[in-house]
Amino acid sequence: MTIRVWSLLPLSGVAVAMSCGGAAKTKTDAVGASAGSAKAAVVGEMALVVEQPLDAVAHLQGELSPNESVDLFARVNGYVREVAVDRGSVVHKGDVVARLDAPELLQQRAEAEARLVSSRQTADRLHTASRTEGAVAGHEIEMAEAALQADSARVAALREMEGYLTVRAPFDGVVTERRVHPGALVGPSQGSGGFIVRVEDHARLRLTVAVPEQAAGVAPVGRDVMFTVSAWPGQAFHGRVARVAGSVDPRTRTMPTELDVAAGGKLAPGMYADVAWPVTRRTRSLFVPPASIVQTTARTYVIRVHAGRAQLVDIMRGVSTPDRVEVFGALAPGDTLLRRGVDDVLDGDKIALQPPAPARR
Repeated sequence: MTIRVWSLLPLSGVAVAMSCGGAAKTKTDAVGASAGSAKAAVVGEMALVVEQPLDAVAHLQGELSPNESVDLFARVNGYVREVAVDRGSVVHKGDVVARLDAPELLQQRAEAEARLVSSRQTADRLHTASRTEGAVAGHEIEMAEAALQADSARVAALREMEGYLTVRAPFDGVVTERRVHPGALVGPSQGSGGFIVRVEDHARLRLTVAVPEQAAGVAPVGRDVMFTVSAWPGQAFHGRVARVAGSVDPRTRTMPTELDVAAGGKLAPGMYADVAWPVTRRTRSLFVPPASIVQTTARTYVIRVHAGRAQLVDIMRGVSTPDRVEVFGALAPGDTLLRRGVDDVLDGDKIALQPPAPARR
């Protein structure tokens, strides 16, 4: 028994020693791992939040369209007898554009006129007979007068419809498309593609611009705006803000705005324009370098540096200039930022800022 006890003591000591050694090694490894996992300070150039008035120009795309445009249809069914204009023809309000033939309509008017003559004769005879007391009932005279009025209205309506056989220009303009030729059957039921000609007013044009939401309220009605077109490089044109939709399109986040433009013999509908849209604010704005803004799928922010630590501040973009971006958020003039924002910096990370590099000359 004694031998067994002595033989176990060394083994117990070895086990204890191994246990203590393992614990010490585990503690040392944990300290080393903690030291190795400490995140190094992010080194970067500094930038400042700048406050200044916004007076910029945003280049927006617009499209010129006619001030007035209409597709002329036949208002009654008929055959084209003559088309007095063609593509490119200049027309004035009331000019004849086309003449139609409608034999059935003429026949209906002839029948209505004959019925009107008969109704008038009947009414005259009844009035003559009514001079003899008791010869004609008053109700018969009333019915004859009603029939006379109905037939007269029918004739007037058919004559007015005959006036529709002559198609006239509704305003001064230019014929930009012709769809029919003599002999074609036309009418109000021909569908959207069955018009006779298209007339457009080219003397005045509408310039439609999709203004981004951030800049929608900075060009009030009546303001003069400059634009250029590729057809006349180097030449500036001007338009006056005339109509603002007043509602932002939820799909594009833009507000359609129209400018009135004088064509001047150079501009034409369908041209694209580069619009120098003025952007101003009533109050001073905050600006940061474009590279300072971090854009992720979840948020847009800048990295502010305070006491050597990172603070992620959510912002909204405003108007962009060539070297700065207007921002809105919990920032103040003079705040220090990381000039080049990176998305792997977290709140509280150490930041080692360097002075900005001198500008190259």
